[in-house]
Amino acid sequence: MADSVFSEKMSVNTAVTADSIRVLSLNCWGLRYLSKHRARRMAYIGDVIAKSDWEIVGLQECWSYDDYKVIREKTKDLLPYGKFYFGGSIGAGLVIMSKWPIEQSSMFRYPLNGRPTAFFRGDFFVGKGVASAMIKHESGHYIEVFCTHLHAPYEEEPNDSYLCHRTAQAWEISKLLRGSVQKGHITLALGDFNMIPDSFAHKLLRSYGHMADSWLSVFPDTPAISPPTSTPEHNTQVMGLTCDSALNTWRPAPPPNPKNLDPWAKRLDYIFHSPLTTSATAAKVCFMEKLPDLKCSPSDHFGIDVTIKLTPPEKISFPSFPKDLYDDILELVDTYEKREEKQRFWRMAHFFIQIFVTIGIIIGSWWMPRAAALALWVATWLWGIGSTLDGIMGFCFFNTEIRALKEFREEIKMQKAKVERDEASGQSELADLRP
Repeated sequence: MADSVFSEKMSVNTAVTADSIRVLSLNCWGLRYLSKHRARRMAYIGDVIAKSDWEIVGLQECWSYDDYKVIREKTKDLLPYGKFYFGGSIGAGLVIMSKWPIEQSSMFRYPLNGRPTAFFRGDFFVGKGVASAMIKHESGHYIEVFCTHLHAPYEEEPNDSYLCHRTAQAWEISKLLRGSVQKGHITLALGDFNMIPDSFAHKLLRSYGHMADSWLSVFPDTPAISPPTSTPEHNTQVMGLTCDSALNTWRPAPPPNPKNLDPWAKRLDYIFHSPLTTSATAAKVCFMEKLPDLKCSPSDHFGIDVTIKLTPPEKISFPSFPKDLYDDILELVDTYEKREEKQRFWRMAHFFIQIFVTIGIIIGSWWMPRAAALALWVATWLWGIGSTLDGIMGFCFFNTEIRALKEFREEIKMQKAKVERDEASGQSELADLRP
């Protein structure tokens, strides 16, 4: 993907000191009742953070407020400011902690976030979104931190049925990041993005969001996909892979692997920074050690530890987002919307068919034997529960989802038209960043 280079320095950056900050992002795997050794792992995570020199920390899957209080108690001297974000039926699972005061915070819930029928996966009910905190740095400048956890993939792309939702979520957080960068804030985005490098979501964050992937800032030659012959050590130290590593004790047992290869590991956790105001100088995978007593990993993900310098690099560049990728996103939305419209039609048809059949049974039961009529009534009642749920799904969820898809499509079309106008007039994509 070609880079469109914008080397002018913003006037708002000149007064920022050259201090560096250390930032941590970690998916804690804190599912109440489901995650093994949750309480002891959370306490260990708090102990490690308390003994570190991280100055901004973002946690994901910290669902329990009690777990948050345990971590806050252990880290309050190092990170005196913290925020647990509420959302969804069981919480958003997002936490931001800081060495410096948090003066504002907000929680933005994603309009598209899974389906309630997939209750066994839970994404729809946890209220995934973007947690943000406005932190006043000791230099007097503001650091706007965004912490998120995108929808999980359950199949490989491009066959992932939730790819459309995850791409829409990446678009939503990219809009927030773009707005923050345009205001001249020092902008950071961190979390479990459930995406691989060079995916639609990754490209949107780097191009439309005006952000840089910290790992690529430090190690620009890192390939998007790990070679199949990579070892676990190579994947963590060179590739920055954080999930499904053979070094993590919580990964499901892989097939026999006598050569100690690790082709299943993925890079799903990221820290993004705005190259207009910052530069990444160091990055590494962390929380790879095991708890001494339990001999297990602290989480099913490893963490990302990045050092951010509060001055921009000599050369500022953003990857351009090719127009044909906008067409690919529109095709993705169209295909998914057709599927959901079919789902809505059949669920609503089920609901109305059941109503007419029930009316027929009410009328016909007058001429049936009492036992047969009773049995038919019980069967109809049970059927009615399912058809009523389908009716509610059709009226409420699918109508809401389809309208959100339409809005997503219109916004992508609008951005594509803007890019075409800018190209025709010779205007840079980054003109909106000029002071």
